[in-house]
Amino acid sequence: MRLSRTSRKKNKSRLNLPRLAGIVVISAYGIGQITSPTYALITSSTASESGITSAFVFPVTVDQLANQASDAMNRAILKHEAAKGALADIADKDADSKKAGNQIGNIQEAAEQARRAAASAAELLAQLEAYSLRSQQELAQQRAEMDLRLAPAGVTIDQLDTAQQTDPAAFEQLLVKADLTMIEFQEMVRRLASTVRVDTYVRAAYQQALTAASQAGSYADETAQLYVQATEALQELKAAEEKAKLEAEKKAKLEAEKKAKLEAEEKAKLEADKKAKLEAEEKAKLEAEEKAKSEADEKTKPGTQEPAQPEAEPARPDASEPAVPDVPVADTNTDAITVKIGHDKTDFN
Repeated sequence: MRLSRTSRKKNKSRLNLPRLAGIVVISAYGIGQITSPTYALITSSTASESGITSAFVFPVTVDQLANQASDAMNRAILKHEAAKGALADIADKDADSKKAGNQIGNIQEAAEQARRAAASAAELLAQLEAYSLRSQQELAQQRAEMDLRLAPAGVTIDQLDTAQQTDPAAFEQLLVKADLTMIEFQEMVRRLASTVRVDTYVRAAYQQALTAASQAGSYADETAQLYVQATEALQELKAAEEKAKLEAEKKAKLEAEKKAKLEAEEKAKLEADKKAKLEAEEKAKLEAEEKAKSEADEKTKPGTQEPAQPEAEPARPDASEPAVPDVPVADTNTDAITVKIGHDKTDFN
């Protein structure tokens, strides 16, 4: 049967309508994948007068949270590197406990700041995790509402989408079967695309923050471990210095004792020599005094004076011959008769 021109126009309009709907749906899906924060449909409200459902969170909001988590991770990394450098200074062979003590403070401060950075990243992750859970819940709820709407007719959104893409006539029949108008279908698709889009950028931000928080926590733990190592190294350094100090004191004491012993021996020797000298002088003095006294005593005893030595006679020409001293003649005159020389022999006393 031949259709009238009016009928043909109506059929043509019917065929063009699904194509237009397809363009609208594709556009909606395409816009739904845009993650730019300038997307016009994203507002802070839950609904608008036009009936367009908006996202519960801005993309710029989750991006800021994810970037802040990455910044916290970078701070933890910097503090970890600073702590490593300080530990290397402590382990240096020329380091002393005073210098190491100063570096210990730096490592402790770095560990504390790394811990704070990790805590900040974890807090940001918790916020994004809450957003992620909500976006998943909203997406699940959105799909459940669509299934609830289409299930009585035995139609799914996937069937509608496939038919809309490949078979406009079948798509139109499915719309009729599901008791959907094109506007209702477009709104259903738009809302689903918007919810999927929100879930996509929230998940991406959450994954970024998850990585950052994990890394920040690892660096914070490693920095704390570096502080423990630095503390142990400082204790070992102090013990080594104390040992070296004691050994140096012991050596100095031994050297001082040895020096004192040598000085004492030298002093004792000098004193002994001096004493011996004084004793020898005293003994010599006493002996001289004793000898002089003895000689004086000998001289003062009667009959013990030595006869005066005759004066030496003048030398004679035959002085080479020894002089014969006059030998006194023994007194043989037992009768005690004295003869005077130079007198007459007849003179007798």
